[in-house]
Amino acid sequence: MKDQCVLHPVSTCPAKFMSVFLLVWLLLDTGHWTLDTAFAVPALLVDDFEGGGANKLGGRSNTYVMEPSRALALRVQERPHSGSGALILRYDKKPKGGPYDSGGWCGYYTLLKVGSRTFDASNYSAITFWVKGAAGTENFVVGLADRHWDEVGDSVKSEPIGKYLPAGKLTTDWQKATVPLSAFMLEMRELASVAICFEGSVFPGGAGKGTVYVDDLMFE
Repeated sequence: MKDQCVLHPVSTCPAKFMSVFLLVWLLLDTGHWTLDTAFAVPALLVDDFEGGGANKLGGRSNTYVMEPSRALALRVQERPHSGSGALILRYDKKPKGGPYDSGGWCGYYTLLKVGSRTFDASNYSAITFWVKGAAGTENFVVGLADRHWDEVGDSVKSEPIGKYLPAGKLTTDWQKATVPLSAFMLEMRELASVAICFEGSVFPGGAGKGTVYVDDLMFE
């Protein structure tokens, strides 16, 4: 008599069915292959602040200010999280004066677009970077703009940075911030810029002054 497993599909042959089941289970359970890692997209470095004014995508970076608030950005070769350089941001957010008597505004931006070509972040789930404060009392929000918000010169803001840090706030030690892209209602296929924004709403009385260090800005 012929082997019954030759005459019938795997689903009706207990021996072959169990063999296939065990093979799949072993691959998934032992880490030889997983659904999560099989289609993982490599992290994309936007800027490691090692030098130059442009980021790794070719977009320019700078501060934005409206008086009486002020901000200064420097790439420094001291106290980096990794490599030889980091970004240092000094800010002085005023509570009054300027447009609408709101104290003006200040922050730092880096462009994800090059010319008219925007950046497609649809395969990523978060913006990450390493950050610390000189005093540990600093605060800011992350701004993200797609093509629409870029055209009107603004961005959609995250919650205060502490929400995305292991310690729940900035400290004088390096921490990795992980800001999910789901925090922003934007067209992720057409991103134009990411920013660090020293909004008056995150400071008592609307005024804040301090120094922040940033390194290794990435999409993951």
